[in-house]
Amino acid sequence: MNKKESLALFLGMLSGDGCLPIKHNGEGYRDYAVQFYNTDKNLVELFSILHQELFNETGNVRGQKRNNKKELFAFCKYSKETVGKIKSMEFPEGVKRDVLRIPKIIKDGEQTEKLAFIKGFLITDGCIRKNKTIIFHSGSKLFLNDLADLIESIIYIRKPVKEYTQRRIFRSYQLNLNKKETNVLLSNMPTWDNGTPAALSSIK
Repeated sequence: MNKKESLALFLGMLSGDGCLPIKHNGEGYRDYAVQFYNTDKNLVELFSILHQELFNETGNVRGQKRNNKKELFAFCKYSKETVGKIKSMEFPEGVKRDVLRIPKIIKDGEQTEKLAFIKGFLITDGCIRKNKTIIFHSGSKLFLNDLADLIESIIYIRKPVKEYTQRRIFRSYQLNLNKKETNVLLSNMPTWDNGTPAALSSIK
């Protein structure tokens, strides 16, 4: 995996389960943090590895026990410089719902970079069902429309984004691929066998 593919994978994962929160410390000064959460420790460690590789900074990975729920693992690194770099790639600060988009550097990238980004989002906010179909889920319709464009450039089929209402209040959006489309998408994804992190080994 080259550095551009690593960045694409990182941004895909950040789009799924990461954020650049707007917070302040006890003295009122701004904290600049990169955060990523998942119940799969391997994914959080993978994110940490990518962050260190891309920005030459080591973050902290911690687990949080929860009653009647899986343990939640979290990555966090405070760095104004890194947050600035990620923002310059069009990733939003604060609540990303409704404003999240796929960065231009991914849209204009090589196919391997597009696939790495899709893979990053798939292993966080996507799912491969038992029937070998894929579902992507997001609170941002704009993001899923961008994702549909990205997928179309690979499988040459435009998939519709469907809208759902949760608890009669919250809108969410889904993008579904059937078994044939899933097979085409996954068969195009590089396996990155040379140095592939363990967290990616289940999706090839």
